[in-house]
Formats: sequence, structure tokens, C-alpha cells
Amino acid sequence: MNGSVFTPNIKPRQPAEVNSVETASNDKTGSFLLKVAQYGVVFLTGALPIFFTPGLWASLGFDKVLLSIVVGVVVIIVVSLLTLRRTYAVTVVPTALLLFFGVILSAFVSGLLSGDIQDAVRGSVFETQTVGFLFVMGLVMSVGLVFQGSKLMTIKALAVFGAMSLALLLYNILRVLFGAAFLPFGSFVTTTASPIGGFNDLAIYAGLVVILGLVTLLLLPLRGFIQYIIALMIGLGLLVLSIVNFFNIWIIIGFFGLLLFVFLLSKDTLFSTEPKIDSQPSKLLLGITAVVCICSAVFIVAGDYAGSWIGTVTGIDYVEVRPSLEATIDITSAVYQDSVLFGAGPNRFVDSWRLHKDRSINETIFWDTDFVAGSGYVPTLFSNLGALGALLLSAFHGYLLVIGYKILARSKEQDSYWSFFSVFSFTGAAFLWGMTYVYVPGAGILLLAALFTGFTFAAYGSMVSGAQKRIPLAVNRQRGFLLMAVVILVISGSIATVFSVGGQYLAQAQFSESQATAESVEEFEQVALSSYELYPDDRFLSARAQIKLAALNALVNITEPTEEQQQQFLTAAEQGILFAERAVVQDSTNPDNHAILSGMYSNLAVAGVEGAQARATRSLAAAQALDPLNPGYKLIAAQIAIRGGDTALAREEIAAALSLKRNYTQALYVSAQLDIAEGNAESAIATTRAIITLEPNNPTRYYQLGILQSAIGSSTEAIASFSAAIAVDPAYANARYLLALTYLNLGREDEALEELRIVQQTNADNAELVALINQIEQGEFTATPDLGLEAPVNDIAPSGGFDDAVVTEEEVDSNLITPVNTISETSATADTQSDDADTE
Repeated sequence: MNGSVFTPNIKPRQPAEVNSVETASNDKTGSFLLKVAQYGVVFLTGALPIFFTPGLWASLGFDKVLLSIVVGVVVIIVVSLLTLRRTYAVTVVPTALLLFFGVILSAFVSGLLSGDIQDAVRGSVFETQTVGFLFVMGLVMSVGLVFQGSKLMTIKALAVFGAMSLALLLYNILRVLFGAAFLPFGSFVTTTASPIGGFNDLAIYAGLVVILGLVTLLLLPLRGFIQYIIALMIGLGLLVLSIVNFFNIWIIIGFFGLLLFVFLLSKDTLFSTEPKIDSQPSKLLLGITAVVCICSAVFIVAGDYAGSWIGTVTGIDYVEVRPSLEATIDITSAVYQDSVLFGAGPNRFVDSWRLHKDRSINETIFWDTDFVAGSGYVPTLFSNLGALGALLLSAFHGYLLVIGYKILARSKEQDSYWSFFSVFSFTGAAFLWGMTYVYVPGAGILLLAALFTGFTFAAYGSMVSGAQKRIPLAVNRQRGFLLMAVVILVISGSIATVFSVGGQYLAQAQFSESQATAESVEEFEQVALSSYELYPDDRFLSARAQIKLAALNALVNITEPTEEQQQQFLTAAEQGILFAERAVVQDSTNPDNHAILSGMYSNLAVAGVEGAQARATRSLAAAQALDPLNPGYKLIAAQIAIRGGDTALAREEIAAALSLKRNYTQALYVSAQLDIAEGNAESAIATTRAIITLEPNNPTRYYQLGILQSAIGSSTEAIASFSAAIAVDPAYANARYLLALTYLNLGREDEALEELRIVQQTNADNAELVALINQIEQGEFTATPDLGLEAPVNDIAPSGGFDDAVVTEEEVDSNLITPVNTISETSATADTQSDDADTE
């Protein structure tokens, strides 16, 4: 490698280099095994940021987990075989690594006590809060130890990481320039999705590249060509950060850049025993650091204006929202009142959110959003794992900082390259772990944090004298036989783990693919059955139950069913109840499973089956107990009561739903339909007008008034009421839809079509809406559609982003929900105009 432009000019090493497993100079087999393990980690370093499978059917996070497991298992097996050829090993056993495995053990115990062991241990797709994912992180940390004493392998790992980083940043910038259709690889359908994860994950990665690029230019003497490549990577990273506009990252790199800039200017005077005034810092590094500081300052001080300009140029206006730190602390406090030591259980934040969220959230568009994590990954784990897990995780990070301090304190006493590698690894690990306190990264970023932590351990073992321990292996025959048995168990267990996780991956992948591509219900059901046989996930059963429920809903509305249709009804009911009950048994903590079972019995009650009504009510009550602040279950109860002819009970349930969410459109719609059916429209109008005087800025009350006015033929007044609702809330799709129907009744088809097209923007998949628009456009419109017990269209709600992110274009009007990205000036102006309309 001498003379290569990629090779840094490093001083001769001072400490003796020792591999993690002691090798004999003439043991070619042992040396080969060690090389295989090291190249496995080199491969993982380069592949983690960019690896994915086309289609992402099992999720991008699961792709990266499976990659890490396969590579980790290969490394573990190879190292296990290597131990059979050694009498002892010399390696570092950092306290921080032992503490992290303590976190895993604590999480496992918490999962056993959680009441939903499968979700806690493995989840559906190895979600980042599961015990399984934490174990994979521990595995990735551990395999990094094979780099101890191997300077050449660390150079190769960093070179591969740099090349993949350059490719990843260029790829995503080109997609921003040319649109989502540019090289999507069948996986990334939007410009805000990338091989590393969601848009904010990409920003974290870009921040990592900027910080590590500055560290490299500062500490490693490189050829000019390589310096300019690193400078280019830093520039690309800043460009990505400008597009994403992640405020917390600007704070971090701004502080880091300013610290480095001041250090560069003063290191030859303040930090030198012999000040050299004539010594000049690197102009390239000084200039790049200044650019980093300036960019950070602009986006910290005026991120809304800068973000607005960039959003206009790129056409991207991305805002991800999460529960605020205050809301997360409230959830954690409530969880600790029930179980302070072990918490709610791994992967159970969403259940805690349903049970303990603040009622005021029901007045926002996030009322029906089930957040799967809190304000940050670490705060979420504090809630899930309880005080014991929180203490162990904090201790892990504390000891990691101690290791970093020891590395930094001794860096000048050691080999210059190991000094660079140790600072590089620790800086990367510290940045990534620091982000987990303020954000919930995806699997790719978290696994990179584990990998850089492992590199920090390897550097620590190579730099700090006394850090490595001599561990005896096969020093006698008895211990040799024991070691062989352990190796066999490790290899067998590792292979079994790969097959087990592979089966789970295949089950989730084929199920998700079938959901998107199946040409018939029967085909999808068969895939769901096959997936359940591979991995018994309750969502496979739930999907089959929902298919049967849809069939029941269609059959029960037939007034004079044939004998064949009656038999179809009975068969669908029998199979649907079976699937729903098995789903409840599989995961009794999921309210959706209970709600589906309730829907099954509700249809049987309509068909006149004795006892079905009571069972429907019990199942619905079980769902309500798991999600007590969700008014939707009260509305379902009202609809069940209406079908059973008990309007008094229905009104009680509607009142209960409105007490949970006073602007609940669906409940007000059903209430208006009841008033109309009972001939109470006139009195209901008077009541609604009185309520409007108390709630003049509540658009749902104008909506309710418009429905009632339409029912008694006051179309002109109804138009005024629906228009008032839209004036307060321009995104009110249901009000626009009923306004359009009122226009149609008056023969004003052009105005109706204009409103319906606006509604279609947020209801593109509504078949009845599309059919109505087509009828009007072709001049074939005859009569307005009949309205049932459910609101006809969906109002705007937060959308699902990449990797469970919650994305919104609306104003975040609660201090319990906070935007991750800086809201651009364009969005802020739109929100201000909306507020002005509310005031008027």
C-alpha cells in the first residue's frame, strides 16, 4: 500500500499491535480465519448505509437487521473456530459492552412481564425497540473487536465507508434534482426515502459525514487529492442538511465547527508549549470549517426563511412530527406508576401512548395517530424498560464517555494513526448516540452507532495499556473438550437463529408484497396463511379476519338474500370469528383485534343471532379499555345500538364520543342523521345554532348545521353553513363534499365539480367519489348518493412517512406534539392566513 494516495502518512507505531485472538506467526489457517472475520466487518461497514432489497417488502429496517445478523453470525462462527487453534486470547472486555448486554437482559425480563412476549422480543419486523434488535446492536458492537491491532483493516474499513458515503449522498441529491422517478430501484417511491432510511435519517448520516470529514482533515495527513474528495463529501453533506433542515443537527455541527475553527486559530499559541506565531493552519480545513459554521448559523437563526427558499427550489417541504419531550415524560411517569422497575415492556410505547396520552391531543389532527415512539429513542427505551433498563443504558453511555476521555487524553502518547482512528470512531459513536436522545433514528443509523461503538472499543484496546486481558482458552485437554462443546453450541445456535429470522423475514416480505400485488382475495388469503405458518404474527390472522368482516358487511345489507348468500354469510362469520379470536389470543393488547371481533358479532346481531349483541359489546369494551381516549369506539357502539334499534343508547354513546373529542365530525354526522330520522331536525338546528354562538370557531358545528338544514330543504342556508365550515378549516373534506351535493341538488354542477375535485386530492382512493366525478363530467349524473351512518369521505390527517415516521403539512397546534424539522416560512405564512380566517 506504500505510495498509494489513499494511504495516510503515519508515524511508526509505538505500542505492539496485538490481535484480539493471539495468532502464531506460522499458523496460516488461523491467520486466514482472522482475515475472514475482519473482512466480514469491513463488508458490513460499507454495506450498512446502502443495503436494501428491491421492493422493501419486509421493511428497510428488517433488511439491515438481516444483513447484520448474517454478517455477525459469520464473524462469530469464524472466531469460534479460530479459538480452537489458540491456547489463549488477548482482547479488551470493556465495561460499557457488558453494561449494554445488561440492558439486553433487562429488556428480555421486561418483555417476559409485558403480557405480549412475541412483540417485545421480535415484533413483526424486528422493530428497533425489540429485545431482538437490541441484541443485534450488541452483536454488531462485539464483532468490531476483531479490528484490535489491525491497522490495515481499519484503513480498508474507513475507505469503504467513505466511498459508500459519497455514493449515498450523491444518489440522494440526484433524486432531489431529477425527482423520485430517478433510480428508485423499485423501493424509493418518494424523494424523502433513501437507502439509509427516512429523510431525517439521511440528515443524521449527512451530519455524521460532515463531522467525521472535519476530524479526518484535522488529524490525518492525506494527499491533496483525497483532501479535496473529503471536502466534496462535507459539501454534499451540508447540501443534504440544507434540504432536510433538521434543527438539532445544525446545532450540533455548528457547535462542533465553531469549536474546531477556534482551535485551528489558537492551537499554535494556546495549545503549544512553544508558541509558533508564524505557523499557519491548513487553509483548506480553515475554509471548510468556516463554511460549516456559516451554514449552521444561517439555518439556526433563520432556518424558516432559508428552508422556504430551498423548499421552493427543490419542491420539497418535509415536516416530521413526534411526541414532545414533555409528552414523553408524562407517558413515562404514568408507566412507572404501574411498573417502575421494568416499565411497559420492549416495543410497547404505542400501547402506553394509547393508555396515557393527554386528552387535549384529541382536539388536534393527531387524535387518531398511534405514535410508536416518543421524542427520542433513548427516552422511549426509558419508558419501555423501566428504571432498571434506564439506569443500565445511562451507565453504558457514561462508561462509553469514560472510554472516549481516556482515548482523547492519551492520543498524543500513541501511534498517530491509532490516535486518529480512536477519535474518529468515538466522535462518530458519540454523535449518533447523542442523536438518539432527541430523535428516533431508523435501524440503519442505530446499527451504525453500534458499529462505531465497537470500533471505539477496538481502538481503546489498541491504545490504552492494560485495557486488554489475557483470556485462557484450551490450556488443557479437559478445557479443550469443553471449548469444543461451546463452539459447537455457538455454531448450531447461530445457524438456527439465521434460519428462524430468515423465516420471519420471508413471512413478512411475502405478506406485504401480496397486499400490494395480489389479484384476488383468495390469493391474498393463501399468502396470509403461508406467512402465518412461517411466523405466527397476529396481523396475518387479523388481515384474514378483516376480509371476512368485509364480506359480512356486504352480505348483511342484502334485503332478500338467496340461499347461497345465506350460506356464504354463515361461512364467512364462522371463519372470521375464528380468525379474530385467534388474533386476540395471539395479541390481546392490540385493540384492533378486539374491534374486529366486535364487528363480527355486530353483523351477527343484525342478522338476528341471539347473544351476538352482548358479545359485540363485550369485545368493543375490551378494545376501549386498551384505547380509552379514542372516541372511535364510542361511535362504533352508537352505530351498533342504531342497528339494534336502541336510539337512546346510541345518543348516550355519541355524547360520550363528543366528550372525548368535541369536534368529532363522524359523531356529529351520526347525531344529525338520528335527528333527521326521528323528525327532530328543526329542534336540532336551534340547538346547534346555540352551540355555535359558544363555539364560533368550531367548523364541525357549522358542518352539523348544514346537514340538518339540507334535510329540511333549506339548501341556501346549508350552503352558507358548509361554506362557513370551510372558511374556518379549508381542509375540511366532509364539509366540501356535502357542499358539493347541495350544489348538485340545485343544479349547480360546475360549482359541485370544483369542490369534489378539491376533495379528491385527499381521497384519491374513494371509489364512490371518483364515480360521482366521472358521472358529472360525462353528463350522466342522475341523483345524489345515499348517505349511511358513516361520514362519506376522510378529512385530512397526518400521513405515514418512511419507517413509521408521521408527516404532516398542517400546523402543529399542540405543545405535546413537536416538529422535528424547521417549518418553512411558506408553511408558516399559510398557517398564519388560516389563523386569520379563524379569527374572522
